[in-house]
Amino acid sequence: MASTSSDEQEDSSSSLTNKLLKTRDALEKLSLANVQVTDGEDELAAFRQQWQRELEATPSPHREPPRQQTKSEPEEPISDEEKAKQLFLRGVELERSGKLYEAIQHYKRSMQIVPDVETRLYESTDHRADTPIEELKVEEVREAEDVDSDDEMIEGEDLVTRLHRILARKGTLCQPEFTTRGGHISWLPYEVVQLVLRWAVSADLDAVTLERISATCRGLYLAAREPDIWRLLCVKTWGIECGVPRGHGFTSWRQMYIDRPRIHLHGCYISKTTYLRHGENSYQDQSYRPWYLVDYYRYLRFFPDGVVLMWTTAEEPASCVGQLKHRAAKPSLGIMPGHYRLVGDKVVIVIKKVSSEKKSAHATNTRFRSRRKEIHEHQEQIFHLELELHNVRSRRNWQLSWRHYAVSSRRDQWTQFELSPNKFPPFAFSRVRAYTAEAHAPLAAHT
Repeated sequence: MASTSSDEQEDSSSSLTNKLLKTRDALEKLSLANVQVTDGEDELAAFRQQWQRELEATPSPHREPPRQQTKSEPEEPISDEEKAKQLFLRGVELERSGKLYEAIQHYKRSMQIVPDVETRLYESTDHRADTPIEELKVEEVREAEDVDSDDEMIEGEDLVTRLHRILARKGTLCQPEFTTRGGHISWLPYEVVQLVLRWAVSADLDAVTLERISATCRGLYLAAREPDIWRLLCVKTWGIECGVPRGHGFTSWRQMYIDRPRIHLHGCYISKTTYLRHGENSYQDQSYRPWYLVDYYRYLRFFPDGVVLMWTTAEEPASCVGQLKHRAAKPSLGIMPGHYRLVGDKVVIVIKKVSSEKKSAHATNTRFRSRRKEIHEHQEQIFHLELELHNVRSRRNWQLSWRHYAVSSRRDQWTQFELSPNKFPPFAFSRVRAYTAEAHAPLAAHT
């Protein structure tokens, strides 16, 4: 029994020893593996650091070195004004790209934050007043170099010939200054551009609009100098007495249209007359006698087809010029239509006014008094005016002065008026933009 128990103790002690040995071997293997892993991680970290240093030392044109952010530098919060400016600029970009609804939403959000964000943005980006004089001079020199770089000047060459040579070398009439998503006038053929210009002039002979179009660019400057357009303007203005430029001492149709005496059609001629009128004595105080200062106006509106409208009224020009826009006269207002003809620097006007009066026929027998008929008698008045064109400083054909004025109420009975400067002051031209705001027909040889 004693031997058996001793054997069991030896077996248990030997098994415990074997377990301890196995545990020690496993721990040694685990520690060796951890050492190998840490050595591998250290080598990988060292490789990464070396690679990063090489990238930072090598300059790259496509990438800026990353800025190291430190914990000591916190991000600055964006103010409400900057946020509103960013939203407004984003709305501008969306509007340019055609997304109008999104642009309006950004505009509204920016104005809710700062109501005057557009003014502040303009003031913050407008540095024209702060630009040094030296920089302005450099920019002017660059612009001059750009203009001169198109082509060299040739001695004795006029502007139109030079522009023709430049555009012939470029091969295009004009070019868009900014990129556009839609069509541009430079895409149109030259014939279509000429048709557009004839519509701009229209049948009302609006040469002022043509001159404004010519100030746009070099291509439209040349297109607006086309001789056919100015020839039609001259023919429509003087008719059979037009002639040719050389016959009147001019070098071109345009020069003849500008320098030769003619009537302005894009407005009306206005004359203001002022006089004193005696009033009646007061029944209470016979020594008191009032005086009245009376003002009234004469209006003359000329049309290309020889029609003229004349109106004498006490109304101010602001409320009257609109009534003279169309050829159809309004007799109820006192507007009288007529015809005119231009002979040299003289304008001859003939106006016929027909007024009807109602008169009742007197019956001899009172029995038929209820059957009396009203007789309409037509009274005809003919006004004959002769005016002369004058220049006022640099404004050509700006004034019409009286030369002759007569009225006929009966056949072959004329009444001539004494043309004193006080009673018949000259007409002064006033431009009315509403007269040429619309075009109903283009400029053509037969309209």
